Amino acid sequence: MAHIRQVYDTLHKIDAALVQLRALVLQERQDIVGLNLAALAERRVEIETLLVRIGELNTRVTGQIKTACDDSGLTGERTLSQLIKAVPKPDRDMYANLQKTVRAGSVAAENELIVNKALLKDSLEFTAYSLQMFTGILRTSSSSTYGYQGRFVESTDQPRIICKEI
Repeated sequence: MAHIRQVYDTLHKIDAALVQLRALVLQERQDIVGLNLAALAERRVEIETLLVRIGELNTRVTGQIKTACDDSGLTGERTLSQLIKAVPKPDRDMYANLQKTVRAGSVAAENELIVNKALLKDSLEFTAYSLQMFTGILRTSSSSTYGYQGRFVESTDQPRIICKEI
């Protein structure tokens, strides 16, 4: 029964980490929208650290589930769902609710991360498009636009923001 309690405790830690992850991902979205690159870099490190921790907790709970299934005498597939069926009735609902909460938190966090990924991807694509457009405009020499008449300074093919040509 002690191993079953360890599974419960670890699942609670995973649930708390998923709640924290969702909060960080929503803050990251605000940083993306607000163009706060310094905070975005910090947030990315925090998210990656938390994802590593969730991965470690997941590995731990997987081992604990297998051990608890062995202690309960379960054969075949050793999963949380199988273990919940072996838990005594008063605690079974508590374990099942925690399983649903962790699953829902995981899906919600994944969806939030997908939205942020799409925002960053679209932002980078728009930036690349804008750079291509401005580079194309700035590379166009005035001689190809206006001809050679009345020119005092030869233009170069390098992009220029300010042109002091007459």
